[in-house]
Amino acid sequence: MTIFEFGRHKVPFADIHDINVVYKYHDNEIYVDLELNGGAQLSLNLPDSLTFMEQFIRKIREEKNA
Repeated sequence: MTIFEFGRHKVPFADIHDINVVYKYHDNEIYVDLELNGGAQLSLNLPDSLTFMEQFIRKIREEKNA
């Protein structure tokens, strides 16, 4: 099972129900909101959003062999 780790938190990717990404192109910023199974929501700050996207893209590449 792949686990997203940020700060002192660990969230299994299997527990993520939906992802909302907001980006500000001209400000070079990206923010991620996660909806977890059971209805919990996490709004990630900029450093954690970047960490999440890096790990999520790595997961996609591994699963799709891209």
